[in-house]
Amino acid sequence: MSTEEIRRLTLAAALIMGLMVIWQLLFPPPVEPEAALSTGPAPSAEGAALPAAPGAAPAAPTPVAPQIAPHALPLPVQKVVSEVASANGALRGLALDTHREPVVPQPIWTWAWGKVTGAIPGGWEPWSGGEDAHHVLGAAGLLGIAGGGPTLTDGGAATPDGLSAYEVRDEGGVIVARGVESGGLRVEKRFSPGASPHVGELVVKFENTGSAPIPSLWVGVADQPSGSAPGMFNQANNIVHPAAYVDGSLESTLSAEDLGGAELESFDGTVSWVGMGDRYFLAALMPDELAARRVVFDALPSGRWGAFYVDDQALDPGASRELRFRFFVGPKDLSLLGAQAADLDEAVEYGIFGLFAIGLLWVLKIFHMGVGNWGVSIVLLTLLVKLVFYRLNEKAYESSEKMKLVQPELAAIKELYPDDQARQSQETMKLWSKYGVSPLGGCLPMLIQMPIFFALYNVMYYSVELYGTDFLHLRDLTAADPTGVIPTIYAILLIVQQQMTPMANLDPAQQKMMKAMPFIFAFMMFSFPSGLVLYWCVNIFLTIAQQWIIRKKLQRKPPTLAVVSPPA
Repeated sequence: MSTEEIRRLTLAAALIMGLMVIWQLLFPPPVEPEAALSTGPAPSAEGAALPAAPGAAPAAPTPVAPQIAPHALPLPVQKVVSEVASANGALRGLALDTHREPVVPQPIWTWAWGKVTGAIPGGWEPWSGGEDAHHVLGAAGLLGIAGGGPTLTDGGAATPDGLSAYEVRDEGGVIVARGVESGGLRVEKRFSPGASPHVGELVVKFENTGSAPIPSLWVGVADQPSGSAPGMFNQANNIVHPAAYVDGSLESTLSAEDLGGAELESFDGTVSWVGMGDRYFLAALMPDELAARRVVFDALPSGRWGAFYVDDQALDPGASRELRFRFFVGPKDLSLLGAQAADLDEAVEYGIFGLFAIGLLWVLKIFHMGVGNWGVSIVLLTLLVKLVFYRLNEKAYESSEKMKLVQPELAAIKELYPDDQARQSQETMKLWSKYGVSPLGGCLPMLIQMPIFFALYNVMYYSVELYGTDFLHLRDLTAADPTGVIPTIYAILLIVQQQMTPMANLDPAQQKMMKAMPFIFAFMMFSFPSGLVLYWCVNIFLTIAQQWIIRKKLQRKPPTLAVVSPPA
């Protein structure tokens, strides 16, 4: 492949990516309103009963349960503020005393347009919020919701058939919730704090007091969807969503729309954990018994959606069974998650280059221990990566310069064999072999560095360590820059780098596209987390400096062609 062909291919790929980005930003996937998922009454502040599942078989007559006044008792899990409520007998609240709610940036351009149209009164406040304790799940979120009964017709999880209220008591530091479901299923849940922060234990005892077998039992985590639409290039994809680790594979879904229909997502295998989480936080159940079970992501009739651990072994009349779990409620910090075993650290979605990402995060933490600021640590980490690959980039630039020297001979080959592509390729390969050059010499170093670049991106995007941290005028490195300062700097640096890149060999249309690229990518940066944009700014600045140094060096000592092998 010639240098010109490689350049055209790179330009086409960049253009396609830019168009995809703009489309995602201008036309994000729609999110159904919370009511759109609901086929029954929405849950109240007390977590009202969930109505019968659509498509479920008729339930046996429900035993008359005593009227229980709404009440709740706190569960003293270290670093987690939570309570067990009588409605649904599950853990709710789930606030962290170690983290604040995310700040909400108000972009100055949005505010200015609102002032012109009269939609936004008052002065500009770049940031709001960030004072209250962070809730891992929303107001309707529940951990330890449990039940049993007929499954949905398409094989999904059994959902509650009119859950009774629970009586909640403190029995020697263990919070016990007891209730009765339809069909005579008695449920007893025992919640207790764990020995380490963010961790507790849950034992769910099921007893069938009815006259018919109960085909399945389930325990899960549920919440009501809220937030913005997920999207590959949309920073707002921090919506809480179901996730689980089954048979060595992370399963998750970001789409409330997918769970709003009749089809559910079901996974069979050894279940390590099941829960609900967003980009930075997780509420998960870890079964004590690692056995083949089923996990279901289900949109519930109440408007909640959730992840459920399902035991499909029928519970006969008069029989009882216990399901034991440990639960985790906290940030997706690898040190915290790794301490829990059960593959909980797989909840951090670093992707196929996760090993590189973990190593880079470790280095980032080392820098933070020294300087005490995550923004400065990002600058130092980017500088370190550039230094490590400096010599490799220098070799790539030298290879590109040598390729320019063989262009006259390549042109002569095309003129000599204008209608014989096979002969052109054959003679071109001989020419490259003669001088020991290759167009891949300039591309190979970039390919080698790609895993590092992708890993750095994921570290900046998914690491909870950056959550709520400030740098310069920024209050949160995981939020967009409302002033637009850092994205603007990025755009300027892109233009500077473009001026250093020769475009003489491009046709006028390609030159126009190349000149538009800085503005396309800068437009993307205005909605990306500021910590990620900071990394890209530092990276491109160092790239410009590196190119300038290498170019000056080659001007003093230009590369020359030497015959390394005689022509065949």
